[in-house]
Amino acid sequence: MEVHEFQAKEILASHGVPLGRRAVATTAMEIGRALDALGRNLAGYVVKAQVHSGGRSRGHFTDGSPGGGVRRVATADEAEIVAQAMLGQRLVTAQSGPHGKPITAILFEEVVATDREFYLAIFLDRREQLPVLLASDRGGVAVEGAAQKHGILREKLWPTVGPCPFQLRRTAFSLGLESKETEFCGLVAGMWRIFWEKNATLVEINPLALAEQGNFYALDAKISFDDSGLTRHADIRALRDPSQEDGAEIQAGDLGLSYVTLGGTVACLTNGAGLAMATMDLLHAAGVRPVNFLDLGDGAELATVAQAFRLLLAEDGANCLLINVFGGSMRGDLVAAALLLALAGKQPPFPLLVRLEGPAAADGRSMLRDHISDVKILPDLLAVEEAVRQIC
Repeated sequence: MEVHEFQAKEILASHGVPLGRRAVATTAMEIGRALDALGRNLAGYVVKAQVHSGGRSRGHFTDGSPGGGVRRVATADEAEIVAQAMLGQRLVTAQSGPHGKPITAILFEEVVATDREFYLAIFLDRREQLPVLLASDRGGVAVEGAAQKHGILREKLWPTVGPCPFQLRRTAFSLGLESKETEFCGLVAGMWRIFWEKNATLVEINPLALAEQGNFYALDAKISFDDSGLTRHADIRALRDPSQEDGAEIQAGDLGLSYVTLGGTVACLTNGAGLAMATMDLLHAAGVRPVNFLDLGDGAELATVAQAFRLLLAEDGANCLLINVFGGSMRGDLVAAALLLALAGKQPPFPLLVRLEGPAAADGRSMLRDHISDVKILPDLLAVEEAVRQIC
């Protein structure tokens, strides 16, 4: 689960991370009040669209209006005009997909004159199976390219210990922050407390600015949380913004299903995570992309499977439905009955490929043959791959 930048900054501030002056508006009526609270006589303002997507400054709006999602202006009146134009728009970035994300809030910040900018993050490295501290003396929007060109500092962290003093000192010295070692170490310690105590998978500050007067400021921030830990953190769970998430994933999550939208052309229904991943690999080997990852698991009820089929039938871009169910406690006749329930007497809008094995599989295959005209019953994965190549 992700949170908005303004929410991430509130969490950082509560753990001692230094931030500049800021104010938030979530409605048009709040924009003026937010600027009044921030102050209308500042040297400059940054107006930031709040969406769950990176690259906001280089994004564009779906209505074609000019300007990106992060704008620097000179006066409060200009900030108000820009914010009014942004709020309620959809912002398209390199990470948002072609339909963009709705702008549900605006963050106003005071312009900070910076001397240097850094990249700083703690994230869960799944390859290392450890938290890792990342740091670079080149922060900002082009941090990926700078990291490839100049390298990035990495410190593996022991989960129950966190950053050791020698690791913090080594990182500070490598960044040229010998004179700011104490402040830097305290800042990273605050990031670690968030990461560990709140079950985060990423705590990122980019850029971390060293201002001309010698103070640190987190100019931008991103925090992601492990969904599996949200039951322990009601305060974090309350920050969720469903408007920023995929609708099918939200509905599937409410049903207790594992669902990820992937944007391809073959809609997939499988049971078991291993078979679901093997199906994804099979589709890629056939030269096509899946619409989704969907793991029914074992023992899903008829109504749940029917709703899963409704999600798949409604997915944009799908031109084929692949059912790959094998063994376990998932009955073949239940899968067939669920699809017929979802179709409500209609034919599927695209061809149906079925590999159905296990309990009551023969009954399920018969039901599908009797009620659906464009269905191919396939005996094994090789046949599935060949059929996918022909259709898609």
